[in-house]
Amino acid sequence: MGKIIENYELKEQLGEGVYAKVYKAVHLQTKQEVAIKVVGAEKFRDIPKLEECTVNEINILSTLQSCPYIVKYIDMLKTANNFYFVYEYCNGGTMDKLMQREGPFPEKKALFFFRQMVEAFKVLSRSNIMHRDIKPDNILLHNGNIKIADFGFCKPLEN
Repeated sequence: MGKIIENYELKEQLGEGVYAKVYKAVHLQTKQEVAIKVVGAEKFRDIPKLEECTVNEINILSTLQSCPYIVKYIDMLKTANNFYFVYEYCNGGTMDKLMQREGPFPEKKALFFFRQMVEAFKVLSRSNIMHRDIKPDNILLHNGNIKIADFGFCKPLEN
């Protein structure tokens, strides 16, 4: 049994960044799979800009819940030592890992993903949001479709 944080059980680690680790987790009652980003509370004290970026990410993702090609933010939990940010779980890993496994995509598959990216960027454009960190590691796959993730460096644009 993994670590329990409120209604979630943390399972295996999915990834790690400069400021956080991401785990696959399961809601104890609903059995819904989620991804939980764990950030140590000391990181917010040590890196003042981190709180601004995190609040910005949560606020922006909360307004983009209807786009099927942008990862969904679910909740934030806090303990004495950590902050836990709950997101929808994407079962296909990252675009980077997919490209490493498969190599160059055939044109049809590349266009399939490209169309989804364009749809996501239409939503971001209409919402005056710039992601500022698009890379294959920040494009997740879920049931064969893309989900743009990691909005930590995003910025709302002035009208």
